[in-house]
Amino acid sequence: MTVLVTGADGYVGREVVAHLHGRGTPVRALVRRPSSTLPDGVEQVTGDVTDPGSLAPATDGVDAVIHLVAILDGTPEQCEAVNHGGAVNVIDSARSAGVRRLLHMSAAGVTEEHAPLTKYWRTKYAAKQAAMRSGLDWTVMEPSFVFGRGGGALKTFESLLRGPVAPVIGDGRYQHQPVWVGDVAAAFAAALDRPQTVGKSYELGGPQAFAFDDLLDELATATGRPKRRKVHVPVGLMKVQASMLQYFPPPLKVTRDQIVMLVEGTTCDIAPMRADLGVEPASIADVYTR
Repeated sequence: MTVLVTGADGYVGREVVAHLHGRGTPVRALVRRPSSTLPDGVEQVTGDVTDPGSLAPATDGVDAVIHLVAILDGTPEQCEAVNHGGAVNVIDSARSAGVRRLLHMSAAGVTEEHAPLTKYWRTKYAAKQAAMRSGLDWTVMEPSFVFGRGGGALKTFESLLRGPVAPVIGDGRYQHQPVWVGDVAAAFAAALDRPQTVGKSYELGGPQAFAFDDLLDELATATGRPKRRKVHVPVGLMKVQASMLQYFPPPLKVTRDQIVMLVEGTTCDIAPMRADLGVEPASIADVYTR
């Protein structure tokens, strides 16, 4: 089975490609430009999910597509073009090439209820619906915050621990269930091997859900930093400040949409992840002490 991975040189994409390649699965990587971060022996095809004409060489002759491309921030038009339009273009190209198997990465919180609240949720929900209505043999993955040692979503949260106090948006009681990037890759690989996953969505999370205050304490312990005193900034005030902070570079950059999604939380039901995909998720402590 030859597998096309879109977004192959992204944070999750590199891990998925490495996992598949390491177990001997032929991988074709869709990249916008040749990448030196992918393993030797992985076929690279240049293309852009927003350019339908560039996708035919990528989907030709493959047996399955893992679609990972998305942007968290951008203008409404950019989010629509990449998150929704890109998914539709990949699906159409797969269908034209006779590819039946589609694994689509959505995200925790991407629901009909949440779709109107942010441009990311809105365009990702439309993309998820496109995958589920594609007529292909689809599986949807919905990970919580994805992390690795010193990378992913928790890298931003780690930056809050650098000063003597840690600023926290809101009351810090909203809960998140971060999932290790290696477990996300393992979930995609397992779904390829298991026909019973067709037509199903899987929430991907870690073994623990943390209130955000407790998540910062867990990160402090995992990274060998002292726990910091929390300063809670009201959500409404942060949304006002975001009108200016959105123009700052990371990690200072904060947008209104990010605030909305942060305080909503990302808890998951990981029983199907364990039962159907055979993935026993690693904890933050497990990953940081390896």
